[in-house]
Amino acid sequence: MKKCILLIFSLILFSCSKFLDIKPYGKTIPRTADEYASLLNYHLNSIDEGEEYIVGNISTVTELACYSDNLERNLATNDESNKKIPLYIGNKINSMQVVYQKRYELIRDCNIIIDNMKDISSKASSDVLGTAYALRAFAYLNLLRDYADTCYANPNGLAVPLVNTFNIEAKIRRATISQITAQIESDFKKAVEQNIQDPIYRFNSDVVTALLARLYFWVADYDKALNYASVILEKYPLLSGEEYKKMIESKAELIGNQLFRSSIYPQSKSNEYSSSVSYAAKCPVSSSFVKLFSEKDQDIRYSMYFDESRHFTKYPFIGIRSAEMLFIKAESLYHLDRKDEALASLNDFRSKRINSYMPYTMESLPKAKKTGRIVRNCKGKELDPLLLAILNERRKELFMEGDRWYELKRNGKPEFWVAQQGRKYITRGFMYTFPIPVNDILLIKGLIQNPGYDKVY
Repeated sequence: MKKCILLIFSLILFSCSKFLDIKPYGKTIPRTADEYASLLNYHLNSIDEGEEYIVGNISTVTELACYSDNLERNLATNDESNKKIPLYIGNKINSMQVVYQKRYELIRDCNIIIDNMKDISSKASSDVLGTAYALRAFAYLNLLRDYADTCYANPNGLAVPLVNTFNIEAKIRRATISQITAQIESDFKKAVEQNIQDPIYRFNSDVVTALLARLYFWVADYDKALNYASVILEKYPLLSGEEYKKMIESKAELIGNQLFRSSIYPQSKSNEYSSSVSYAAKCPVSSSFVKLFSEKDQDIRYSMYFDESRHFTKYPFIGIRSAEMLFIKAESLYHLDRKDEALASLNDFRSKRINSYMPYTMESLPKAKKTGRIVRNCKGKELDPLLLAILNERRKELFMEGDRWYELKRNGKPEFWVAQQGRKYITRGFMYTFPIPVNDILLIKGLIQNPGYDKVY
C-alpha cells in the first residue's frame, strides 16, 4: 500500500511557521535591563516547566526512546493504551513544525536584545546580554541537529535560515551547516565573555562550555570537542556509588555533576509524566540493550534502569551532565587516532560503574558485532571493537536522556520498522532530519525543502 508520507504532509497546512513575520511584544522595543530581561523570562520559565522547544521535556525523552532502539515498540502491551504509545518517527513530523516556529520566536527575542541593548555597564545587564547570546546559540544548535543533515553525510549541506538581526520583513533562505556552526560558536563565546553570574539565567560559563563541546562533537571538530569536554570533566569529575545513584534518582534537583536540567517542577508535570512515561513503560527495554550489561548486577545501572520484566525504571533526565562529556572526550580521542588514551578514558568510566571491574585491553575488548542498529560510525566505516565499546557504554549511561536518537542519526541513520495492527511503519534514513515547515516553503521564494519530503512510499 502506497502511502503519501510527503512528510511535508499536506495535512499540516495549518498556520505553523511564518517565524519571520512575528512582531515583538507590545508596540515599542524595550529600553532597560529589566525590560530586556522580561523578554527572556518567558523562555527561561519554559525550561523549568519542561517545554519542548528549548531543551526538551519528559515527553520528548520518552518519545525518542520509543522511536530509537532502546525500547521494543513491537512488543508493547496489547491493550487500549497501546494506541497512545508513540509509534514511529513519522508521528513526530507535524509537531516538529511548531517546535521550529517556537525556536525562531526565541531567536527573535534574543535578536531584539542583542541589537538594541547598548548599556551593559551593570552586571545585571551583562547577564541579560550573555543569556541572549547563549539562548540564541542553543536554539540554533538544536535546529542544526533536527533540521540539517550531519556534516559527514553532507558537509556543504543546507542547515536552516540564519536570522541574526531583528527584521520583520526579512525572508531569508537557508544557510549552510558551516555558516550556522560559525554563528553558534560565536554566540556561545560571546556568552562566556559576559560571564553570567545570576543563577536565574542558567547559562553560566560551565554550561556554555559544555554546549560548545556538544557543538564541536556534532560537527566532528574533534580537537575542540576534546578540549572543551576535558575542561568540564576537570571541574565536574565523574561520580560513583551512592553519589551517582542519588544523582540519577533525583527527579528535579540539580545535583552531582549535572550542569543543567529542565523540568524542575515535576509536581506540575504529573499529567505529562503519567501520559508519557506510563505508556512508554508498556514497551519493554530492548533485548539488545539488556545484553550490553554483561556484568549484570556488578553494574550499578543494571538494577536502576529497568526491572526484571524489562520495563524501564530510570526517571528521564533532560539536560547536561559530565558523563556526556566523557563520551565526547573518549570518541574524540578515538577519531584523533589517540586510541590508547580513548581506551584509558573508557576504562576510567567503567571503573566507576562496575564493581570488581577488570580494565579492557585492546586485545580483550569484545569483538565488534551487531548490538543495536548502529553498525557503521559517523564516517561510514565499519565499527571496530574500541569504538563499539565506547558507543555501547554511551548507550547504557545516557539511557532515557534523549541521546540515542541523535546517536542513530550521527552514525549512519539506520532504517528499521515497527508493526501495529498488521501495518508496517518504516523509519527511513531521511526522517532523521525533519522537514522545513510547509508554510515557510510557500512563503519564502527559493527556500529549499529537505530531501525525502516530496516522495511517495
